[in-house]
Formats: sequence, structure tokens, C-alpha cells
Amino acid sequence: MSEAPQTPAPDADVAPSAAAPSSRWGTIAWVTCSALIVVLVAGFWLRVNDERSGTNLIGQIADNKRPMAPALPTKQITGDGAPGLPAWYRASGSQQAASVAGAQPIVLNWWASWCGPCVDEAPILREVYDDYKDRVTFVGLNAGNRDLNSDARNFVREHNFEFSIVRADKNDGDAWGVQRYPETFIIGTDGRLSAHVPGAVDDKELRALLDAELAKDRSQPASTTTKAAG
Repeated sequence: MSEAPQTPAPDADVAPSAAAPSSRWGTIAWVTCSALIVVLVAGFWLRVNDERSGTNLIGQIADNKRPMAPALPTKQITGDGAPGLPAWYRASGSQQAASVAGAQPIVLNWWASWCGPCVDEAPILREVYDDYKDRVTFVGLNAGNRDLNSDARNFVREHNFEFSIVRADKNDGDAWGVQRYPETFIIGTDGRLSAHVPGAVDDKELRALLDAELAKDRSQPASTTTKAAG
């Protein structure tokens, strides 16, 4: 008598073929979701980083949109005859300056003691300050995270600056979009930025910017000390 053929037992080590497609689709879905999350996080980080760098701020000034000024540093580092920061500057960071008594337009000049163009610019700032100090607040922002406090003080004394000098850190520079030194910003009494000058300011240019800002406030007459060309 012949034996009936036997069906071989299934190999226990081989997974059912029906499970393979399901597993592959699960892996694909997981990879896709992970990639999407990475893209979203990267996009959010780039947007936040762009805002922190101040890139948008500089662009808005260039487009004459008068963006609101970021918070102003207040760590004053000079006291040798330099005036203290105005109360309204300390209290409002300029953003609500229009509603604070005594508010003036502000010249914010970012500089460092080791910066060659800053040295060239210093006499211009001093002379323009002398002519506008009764109507405009001048504040020098020293690159505190990239400069020694002693060097900054020596620079101020050497160039006979009589306006307030404040120590700024990297976060301050990022918020304002500062890329190099020197850089100058003009803030109106409404707390908005009206001008940005990358590099050393020119005497005639700075006076013209200040006269234009003062003319916007009828209580402040434009300067009569603007120099003739030449």
C-alpha cells in the first residue's frame, strides 16, 4: 500500500506574505511623517532666526515702513561727564516715547573701539552732536560682546564723546540686524525707525536725516546749522 503524499508543514521562520505589504506601508508612512515634521521645524526655526537677526527690520526701514524699534539696551558704561540716559528712554525703550514727556528723536550709533571706520566717523558724530544735542538724543552702542570695557572707555575719552554710551550684547545686535560696525539708526518720537545707515555716516547725510525727522514734529524746528556742500 502506498502512502498518501504529505503536505509539508509551513516554515515557522517565514512570515505570512500578507503582512509584508502592511509593514512596508507603515514604514513609508512613518518616514513621510518624520520628514514632514523636520521640514516644519526647520521652517519655523528659519523664520524665528530671521526675525532675531533683524533682517526683516532692515528691510522694512529700506521700504520706508517705519517699523517699531526693538528694545533698547540700557547698560550704560560711561560716567565720566557723560549724561545719564533720559528717563523716557529707560522707561519705554523708545517704543512708547511719543506718549512720554520730553521724548526726542534718537540717534543710535553702533561702534567698537577696534573698528577703523568708527574712528573715522567719531569726529563727525561729535560735531553733529554739538549742533543737535538740545533736540536730539545721541546714544552710542558699544559692541560689548566683542570689545573690552576698558578699550571702550578709552575710545570715548579719546574722541571726547559727551553723549551716553551703552554696552550692547550679541542678542541686541541680532535683534537690530547689525552686521558690521559702525551702523546708525534714527528713531522718531513715535518710537519708529525712520533711517538706517550701514557703515560710517557722512556729516551732510546725518544732518539731513535729523532735519527731516525734526521737521515731522512741528514743535521741533529744523536745524539752521546744516553745512553747505564743499
